[in-house]
Amino acid sequence: MKKLIFLLPLLLLSFPADASADSTIRTVTDASGAPLFTFCGDLNTGDEYISENNTLYRIQSVHDTNAIAACIGPEAMPDVSFLELGQTQPVFASTEVSAKNAKTTDKKDDQRKLIAMYVTHSDESYIPTDGTESKDGHGGIYDVARKFRDNLQAQGVDVILDESTHLPHDAGAYRRSRQTAERLLQKRPDAIIDIHRDGIPDEGEYEKQLDGKQASRIRLLVGKSNQNSAVNREFAKQLKAVADKQYPGLIKDIFIGKGNYNQDLSPNAILLEFGTHTITKDRVLASTELMADVVSTTLYGPQTGSAKAEAPKQEQKKNSSSMTGIVILIVAAVIGILIFALAQTGGSGMKNKITRGISEMTGGLMGKKPHKDN
Repeated sequence: MKKLIFLLPLLLLSFPADASADSTIRTVTDASGAPLFTFCGDLNTGDEYISENNTLYRIQSVHDTNAIAACIGPEAMPDVSFLELGQTQPVFASTEVSAKNAKTTDKKDDQRKLIAMYVTHSDESYIPTDGTESKDGHGGIYDVARKFRDNLQAQGVDVILDESTHLPHDAGAYRRSRQTAERLLQKRPDAIIDIHRDGIPDEGEYEKQLDGKQASRIRLLVGKSNQNSAVNREFAKQLKAVADKQYPGLIKDIFIGKGNYNQDLSPNAILLEFGTHTITKDRVLASTELMADVVSTTLYGPQTGSAKAEAPKQEQKKNSSSMTGIVILIVAAVIGILIFALAQTGGSGMKNKITRGISEMTGGLMGKKPHKDN
């Protein structure tokens, strides 16, 4: 019994750090009292926040309904000049990540594109569309996950969406969804994404006109309590940098919290919050198309656009090569006729033979049309 009591703390520590079921809404301000963002959930001193304009803040103190963050300064963001260069090779699906997850290194596996997705908080829904913020079972968040999957597949990416539920929505949800994540990672995806929606009441923080659509912004969450935190953070920053270039304003911000979010399982793991419970789901579904483009471009490069542009060029080149070949054949044939006519006539009547030969060779399109023999 004494041994069991002694081992109990060690057993508890063996579970990954988890985000709590805290649903407190807090307004985070800077030292002067100017509001920075609203957060629903567990907030701790030391948590970090990268704003829409890529300024880094660190939480200094947490109170019942508010928190204060210190401005650290501009956050260095990744170089996304490959977007302008039309780069087509993989960008963030690094060989190091592939090697870690891969059991084989055959050429087929190296060239594939595969993303895995799951939903930790299965009940999450959207009040204006679903009629409630929480459904017992598959909430409205699964509609978002499916639409996101479909839009990724339209980008040429294979997607495994695991629709397992992990109820109830409590502090143990991430421990239950961890089994799903581990099962998905056996397929060796290039990235694994946990689909969520926020719980802040002000839909105005998420509503935005994007790419001509009434859409929703997206928040990225990264967990600090795991060995992959630094790489997870870079992955989130890469996603934001690409989105800022392609669809400015799509990524609302990046929150780097004390939790784990099961991101210790993979370097390319990310949690996406598609809007909040007070926003219409139609807006969120519209944003999945934009986010699918961002994720595909971040992992694999802007292949869709460049491939579409390259296809006509290749067809033109093929047609041009075919025409060049035909011209060469005609020229060679004409030279052959000249030599043959010269050999046969020694110069006299050569013109008639040449024009007759060209006409026969081209079916009467060129040269003198031959007379029919009686």
